[in-house]
Amino acid sequence: MTGMYNMGENHGESRASSLPLPPGEGRGEGELRAPQLAGRKPSPISPHPNPLPGGEGAGEAFAQSREGATALGIPFPHVHIHATILDGKGERMSKSKGNGVDPVDIIETHGADALRFTLMQMATETQDARLPVKRDKDGRNTSDKFDVGKHFCNKIWQVTQHFAMANLEKIAPESVDQSKWSLADRWIVSRFARTLEAANAAIATYRFDQYAKACYDFFWGDFCDWYVEAIKPALRDEKRAGQTANVLAAMIDGALRLMHPMIPFITEVLFWRLNELRPDRSLAGAINLPRARRLIKAAWPFADSTTSPQAGAVSDNIESQFSRLQEIITAIRNLRTQSGVKPSQSVSAWIGAPQEILPTINDNLELIELLATCQIEDVRAQMSAVPNSTHVTAAGCDLYLEGLVDPAAEKQLRAKKEADLERQITALEGRLANEAYVAKAPPKLVEETRNQLAAAEAELRKLRGE
Repeated sequence: MTGMYNMGENHGESRASSLPLPPGEGRGEGELRAPQLAGRKPSPISPHPNPLPGGEGAGEAFAQSREGATALGIPFPHVHIHATILDGKGERMSKSKGNGVDPVDIIETHGADALRFTLMQMATETQDARLPVKRDKDGRNTSDKFDVGKHFCNKIWQVTQHFAMANLEKIAPESVDQSKWSLADRWIVSRFARTLEAANAAIATYRFDQYAKACYDFFWGDFCDWYVEAIKPALRDEKRAGQTANVLAAMIDGALRLMHPMIPFITEVLFWRLNELRPDRSLAGAINLPRARRLIKAAWPFADSTTSPQAGAVSDNIESQFSRLQEIITAIRNLRTQSGVKPSQSVSAWIGAPQEILPTINDNLELIELLATCQIEDVRAQMSAVPNSTHVTAAGCDLYLEGLVDPAAEKQLRAKKEADLERQITALEGRLANEAYVAKAPPKLVEETRNQLAAAEAELRKLRGE
């Protein structure tokens, strides 16, 4: 439960009838009327109670609100009321019930950062949050929910220390040149800028759960699962390594700054080590990351609005292009998994793509082959069915994969599917040939039958390669 309350008391003539807090439910919207502030021109107050650098809540408005509250003897202009943490049964935690969790125990077993991150994730707008409790091997109360925070903190440490820094040590810094960035480089910068916007909005409105989710989704999902894997060949290529390293360093720096308020300890240590390797990490014309000796005193990151017509470095076009590549890669991965192909075994692939996506695919064949573990044999706008291959569609493309199954088994499976479709078509044609059915059945049902027949006939033609 979150609330904004006027915490003032009646002090006679010094009492303000309405404190200028951000407008909204449960918040004052009047002007300052205390004698100490008489004559001051009221200024508009941001709907965000928590100002951020360059954000809507920054500036004189919030300063006046804080000054006004202090003049009235009000210690805090805004009060955030967090949810009550209950056990898994919905009961309040207490020592007498033995269902409480000692934070010190969690710090010892999982770490302070993991504890903080887990509690951030639970800080929703509900009145209470449940934390299932169990005994660990030493007889102390704990919860599996803290494992999520522990795994995330481990991920941050491992990827930053053993991948990012290990590569940055070997690559000499060079001037930022966006014209040499790959699609993956541009995509991750756009994703960071978009995550920064989401985090700013979440913090400004006290939605700490959304702030935690934005950071988690970016670092583990966008950065680790996709970007880190996509740039491995570039980091080994002398011609591309310099610019890719620039983006890698900036994304690590930006992520550490973004996560520092909720994960302060490991992010601080990693920031010091990053300073030793690469002191300057801003991306000119994209992401501004001013130098700082200590992360706790470092400026909040912000995106440069000159990189695109939109605010910040966000690019819908770049994200759309990369998203379609992700769909293709994911479809191939899923088909490999369903067919039981070994992770290290490459398969042959043919791609039939719409004309508008052909350049993107052709420019990123290395990326698709790397992340989908395949060898692309051909890419064209009009692709006929490839013999002895398995077909799947993704991102508007026809994908044909060879080497997934035994040809004899695939032929038998296709024959069975063809027979099933023929029986289905015969049944539907018989139903529509029945005059009584067409005359008496609801028109909507008859239309559905016709649509089913058309779909079955189309699938049969496609299966036969007609």
